[in-house]
Amino acid sequence: MKHLIIALGLSLGLSLGLMPESQAESAEVTLTGTGCCAKCKLKQADSCQNALKSGDVVYLLEHNAVSKAFHKNLCSGTKAITAVGAVKDVDGKKVLVATKISLAGDEAKSDAPQQFAGTGVCTKCVSKITAQCQNGIIVDVGGKKILHFIEHNDVSQAYHSEVCQGPKATVVHGKVTEVNGIKKIVATKIEVAPKKEAKVEKKEAAPAKTVAASAVTLKGTGCCLKCELGKSDSCQNALQASIDGKETLIIFAKNEASNGFHKNLCSSTAPIIAVGTLAKDGNQSVLTASSIKLQEKKTLTGEALCLKCELKKSRTCQNAIRVSVDGKEHLYVLDQNKVSRQFHGQVCQSTVKVSAEGSIAEIDGKLEFTATAIKAQ
Repeated sequence: MKHLIIALGLSLGLSLGLMPESQAESAEVTLTGTGCCAKCKLKQADSCQNALKSGDVVYLLEHNAVSKAFHKNLCSGTKAITAVGAVKDVDGKKVLVATKISLAGDEAKSDAPQQFAGTGVCTKCVSKITAQCQNGIIVDVGGKKILHFIEHNDVSQAYHSEVCQGPKATVVHGKVTEVNGIKKIVATKIEVAPKKEAKVEKKEAAPAKTVAASAVTLKGTGCCLKCELGKSDSCQNALQASIDGKETLIIFAKNEASNGFHKNLCSSTAPIIAVGTLAKDGNQSVLTASSIKLQEKKTLTGEALCLKCELKKSRTCQNAIRVSVDGKEHLYVLDQNKVSRQFHGQVCQSTVKVSAEGSIAEIDGKLEFTATAIKAQ
């Protein structure tokens, strides 16, 4: 009787589908296809996750350690990849539990280690491009001097004293990637070039300093180049700002500061202030940001006046609001946007008490205010 009960129990368990969990997954397979981000490219996930399209089938890659480590190759584009692992069905979707992921075909060749010989520089002290010290190497590519940033890993940090205060002929070994026209090398070895090569590089070092970049603090409306403006296939920060009275679109280079801030702009716009270096890529302005933050929203209550007519601090008429806080007066200069210009007639030859809504920013020690509404009290 005891054996009969055990046999019936096993039979019932099998009929109810109580199979070993290992049968829910397939045997290990090797898949080759197009890799991409399930969020940024396919819009099939709420957070970044690798995906692989093989034929007509899309496989989501389980976000394990292997997949996470490989994600930097796919977050901003698509690449041919090969993945090894077991496939399982989750809510009607094919999910690959990868044990290995690698670039395939030509992509794998481009990812192979390379050697770069050129002029080693500090991107802060010599090239004046970044806010923090970082190694770079200027390489001759088809007769053009191209700056390659070097990732600040242990190898790069150990070499930095060689180039911190001046350029030096350098050889870098490592892998190179390119995002939005900016080249970056993950170095495995950096060394001073032989003296014979150093003499050649000294003659060519001067043109490398002509990199058109300048340190700036900018404010304006931040947005996503893809989601808001529809001008890119992948998400990227952008800034709509007024420079010298002209509305200008500035694109952010995809670095750590920009990528970390993107969640604030991916599906909306917001007033922001950014610090970094501004350069021209053809007709496009590109900002390599060292800091990005949201402007503080605020309601100002005080005395509106004209910077030219009342204070004699400007050659042209421009609104300002004088606010008293704890016995101290603070002067906020208003941007010349539509809201401010329409209100100017009330303050051009006199002062008036107002309440204004908008956002504030402090630039070069001056308080600036972008008004969204102004009302006379």
